[in-house]
Amino acid sequence: MELNKIYKGDSLELLKKLNDNSVDLVITSPPYSTIKTYITDTGVPADDYVDWFIPYCKEIERVLKPSGSFILNINDKVDNGFRHPYVFDLISKLHKETNLKMFERLFWNKLKGLPNRYRFGDRVEFLFWFAKEKGFYFNIDEMRTPYSEKSIQRMKNPLKKRFARDESNQNSSEYKDWQPNPKGALPTTLVSISSEAKRIADNHVAVYPLELVDYFIKGATKPGDLVLDPFMGTGTTGLSSINLGRNYIGFEMQQDYIDIANQRIRDNKINLIIDVENK
Repeated sequence: MELNKIYKGDSLELLKKLNDNSVDLVITSPPYSTIKTYITDTGVPADDYVDWFIPYCKEIERVLKPSGSFILNINDKVDNGFRHPYVFDLISKLHKETNLKMFERLFWNKLKGLPNRYRFGDRVEFLFWFAKEKGFYFNIDEMRTPYSEKSIQRMKNPLKKRFARDESNQNSSEYKDWQPNPKGALPTTLVSISSEAKRIADNHVAVYPLELVDYFIKGATKPGDLVLDPFMGTGTTGLSSINLGRNYIGFEMQQDYIDIANQRIRDNKINLIIDVENK
């Protein structure tokens, strides 16, 4: 397939056209269950979701390089007053039926959300990080976050060394300097990035924030690597890939979304050229 292009069609069938071990990163947010509606698609019922999505996971495993990663953003839904467990069923079956291994489960704190007087406010979605084997590419320094003000204040004083507590070191008082990393603090499993503030498309209900995709592309790939989004939507993964010097391939069924995505990417390229010329 040609790089840096969005292909229209059923992503499961398009995945089958990719070569084995050819993709460095798959990052995607598939349509959630019937809580979301995408134009003419009312979504997959929660009870059927696992069987619907597992074939995609098997194809993703096949096309992913041994050094590659699969980042899955997904969320559950409230069904008849209780949270449906289809996300947990999916992760369990994925482990049983593929060779993908869960490196980490992360939580995307969207920082905002609609209040619900009858439930806890839901501002978090799941981010699962899978790899095929040890040795996959992971650059944690590119995922560091700004230090908190409290940490900055603590760095001004020496840090007491920690010892195993036994009779020989009860009174140990050794200290070491604490030097901040210029790229920031080590990341945690809580990824706090605000959800998209503006509607990229009136008929798209769940647009990725660019910062979220940037975060994972920087940490899971190198410049020149290939990023695949099987549910490209309005093109945020392609936009991020181009900005960060990666290649992309996207699959999308809705021509409306493809048109918007291509326009966003074209506009971004023009802006990048203007920025370079003005420097």
